[in-house]
Amino acid sequence: MRLRSSSKKFLLTSRHSIFTGSLIRLVLIILFASIIVFSALAIRSRMNTLPPVSELYTDWNNENYASLHEKTSRILQVHPLNGEVLALHGFASYYLSLAETDTALTRDYLVESITTLRKAWLRVSSRERVSMAYILGKAYYQRGVFYADLALKYLDYAMNNGAEYRDIHEFRGLAAELLGDYRLAIASFSEALVHDPSDLLLFTLARNYSAVEDTVKAKQYLLETIRTTSDELLELKSRYELGMILHSEGNVEEAEKEFNAILEKDPNYADAHYGLGVVYESREDMILARASWRRALRLNPVHGKAREKLTL
Repeated sequence: MRLRSSSKKFLLTSRHSIFTGSLIRLVLIILFASIIVFSALAIRSRMNTLPPVSELYTDWNNENYASLHEKTSRILQVHPLNGEVLALHGFASYYLSLAETDTALTRDYLVESITTLRKAWLRVSSRERVSMAYILGKAYYQRGVFYADLALKYLDYAMNNGAEYRDIHEFRGLAAELLGDYRLAIASFSEALVHDPSDLLLFTLARNYSAVEDTVKAKQYLLETIRTTSDELLELKSRYELGMILHSEGNVEEAEKEFNAILEKDPNYADAHYGLGVVYESREDMILARASWRRALRLNPVHGKAREKLTL
């Protein structure tokens, strides 16, 4: 009797376990199916609220980069590999970096621009890569000297594939200058000067000619900068560079005139005081020379050349 009773109890328990396991599986299947359905409905709902591509181009044409950035961000959450939207997001990030005054945010936008455009590069046609390469080159240049080689790589790609942007030669020259390729920089800046002449380009050409020790052309471009510019700070920089070249050529009196011309407009221009110190040094008047260098250092405590002279 006990055996029969135990057996019956065992059978009932076993059936109950099978029933419970089946019920749990059924609940899990229903729960899993519900998750799939709700996820699909959520994605569909999100897709229905995404802005159309036409709105993106309206923002682009109106230079409304903040709105374009926000809308493309929403689309990329649903379609992360859409090449066209990735490209527009990268463009918006770049132009937002230009408008940003916070250096940390500027860096973040530039990194976002580069990362997004690199992703888009693999998903667009070769024709669309030209404008992307142009923006990538500029973004890499603005990331600094350690990215100058990549800046030049993408700017060259854009130019070699028919890009006709007004500032592409200037940025190419700036990247080459960072890399120390002054001959390429001169060629690029000269081309930029033809397409879009400016006093700043004249000064930049002078600086690069000075770097390759072509003082004749350096002086020519500095004098032209002084003659044409309405920017007083650029004029003072040009006069300082001209004064230093004249001094290196042994034309001490003309160099002194340039430094004094600077101080007439700005008595607190540290570089001009440094230049006068160099003039006095060449005349072996070390009392006046050191006084000028000390003045330069007071006006600009991080003036490396003045500090170096005073520690000799």
